[in-house]
Amino acid sequence: MRGPASLWSYLMAYRASLAVAIGLTLAEILLELARPWPLKLAIDNALGDHPLPGWLSPLSGLSPAALSGAAAGGSVLLVGVSGLVGYLIRILTGAAAERVGADLRQALMDRLLSLRLRFHDRNRSGELVTRLVGDVNRVEDYLVAGFTVVVPEVLLLLGMLVVLLRVDPVLAFAALVVTPLLAGLAVVRWRRVRATQRAARTASGRLSASAADLLRNVRVVQAFGQEALSRDRFAGHNVASTGAALHALKVEARFSPLADLALAFGSGAVLWLGVQRVQSGRITLGTLLVVLSYLASLYGPIRSLTRMSSTVARGAASGERLLEVLRSDEAVAEPAHPLPVPPFRRELRLDRVSFAYTPGVPVLQRVSLTVRTGETVCVVGPSGSGKSTLLDVLLRLYEPDSGAVLVDGVDLSACAPAALRARVALVPQEPWLMDGTVRDNIAFGRPDVTDEELLAVAKEALVDEFARHLRHGYDTPVGEAGGLLSGGQRRRIAIARAVLRRADLLLLDEPTSGLDAAAEALVVEALARIARGRTVLMVSHRLSLAAAADRVVVLDQGRVVEQGPPAELLAEGGAYARLWALWHPVPSDGSHPAGQQTGKEVIRCRLPSGVAG
Repeated sequence: MRGPASLWSYLMAYRASLAVAIGLTLAEILLELARPWPLKLAIDNALGDHPLPGWLSPLSGLSPAALSGAAAGGSVLLVGVSGLVGYLIRILTGAAAERVGADLRQALMDRLLSLRLRFHDRNRSGELVTRLVGDVNRVEDYLVAGFTVVVPEVLLLLGMLVVLLRVDPVLAFAALVVTPLLAGLAVVRWRRVRATQRAARTASGRLSASAADLLRNVRVVQAFGQEALSRDRFAGHNVASTGAALHALKVEARFSPLADLALAFGSGAVLWLGVQRVQSGRITLGTLLVVLSYLASLYGPIRSLTRMSSTVARGAASGERLLEVLRSDEAVAEPAHPLPVPPFRRELRLDRVSFAYTPGVPVLQRVSLTVRTGETVCVVGPSGSGKSTLLDVLLRLYEPDSGAVLVDGVDLSACAPAALRARVALVPQEPWLMDGTVRDNIAFGRPDVTDEELLAVAKEALVDEFARHLRHGYDTPVGEAGGLLSGGQRRRIAIARAVLRRADLLLLDEPTSGLDAAAEALVVEALARIARGRTVLMVSHRLSLAAAADRVVVLDQGRVVEQGPPAELLAEGGAYARLWALWHPVPSDGSHPAGQQTGKEVIRCRLPSGVAG
């Protein structure tokens, strides 16, 4: 998926309503250009004895009082109509702005969800949220301001210049003397503000990431009594973010007095020259007042355009941060002509798969492994041996550096990732739950599930044992990340969620990690229930699960060093037997449990009563 060439494409989706807004803007500009002329009518024609222009000849018979009333009524009418047109413009452009922001946020979220885990490993979630919310808002302001400020102000500026040149070219040229200086200030301001705003947004992203990290782990912070240290760390990011924002503010603010001074110089020059021309009879007093009125309106757009450089610079800085995500080429590769993922009728095979998070530091080294349909395989090994990474590669969350993953002989790299993941269900090491109800979390993998199907799976995974006792049953909120439930309850919900997908292959990543004996017993019982008739590949450092598997694969430093039925591996006295000895020390009488029992018998003895191995 290629990223957008420009963020303007999101604005173009609403070009119809924006075209109407531009049409109304042209009408508003014409009304703005007409506003000074009732003043000339009152000064030169009602108070003075100057004849009316030809297009106002129908008013020639009116008294001075009636002419002044017509001038006043014309002023009110112009303001009223201009206000109505301005209201319509704000409605149209405001609605477009909100929709553009919504589209940008959706596009950014879609892209973030499609990017490889390597991208997310490098970027903290809090910083990405800053791009998703804060940077999108700034880009929204920048894009819409182009239509609501830049285009109208430029058109108004051109219109006023045309009128001024027709009224009095000398005063018009005098008013334009300062424009080159203002244009130069706007360019310099834009460049410097963009650089400082990008630094400020980066610092703000770090602040958001720090806050999200601390709030997500507040239990650990409080448990270790590190509130003061955490406050200090956050304060450091807070000070850095504030400092960057203040620096950007100072850079932006220092240009405003220079622009105002240049505009004041231009106004003074026109005023002095205009008085001289009135005294010499070249123009009337009413004409001078019209010119001065246009001058005030003329410098308004110039001042707005100068200040708009800051909005443009902020939007450009934020836009660069958004485009970094939208144009990222780190999405999971989609084959041009994907093959269908075959049903797991025979086997899943890893053929000499190698992988490294960091080049030169391999995590998996030429791993070859076969999982036959209906088989339960457990991968064991010391921490850091690559067990969890193996599952991530199977799901194509990471692409192998070399080798292939095949299902019934079909290379999964030739299949669409979504099609693969539809046939695989995962119970992750950290049983992630969303902030919803028990029902919401079980149904996450299949939103169209019926109540009967959900209840059947919940009973199979032993969720029903605790869910029916909750205050609102399956409609009880689980809290952020499942914080209102115990570890064992979260694991059983994750198991039910995986089973509900009716996947061909069930992946279990440390399904009993961090649980006490009672919770582990319930989870093991749930796993024993759901493993019947399914193909299961699990990784675990708990040999209680390994002993109940059909086959054990031992990983060490990213290599397969041993595999076979658990009882045979125990008898051989190799790597698995050494792991077993560490997990279950030899009794003081010197006997070894493996000498008398098979692996499954051992685990049945060691589990609490009533729990199947």
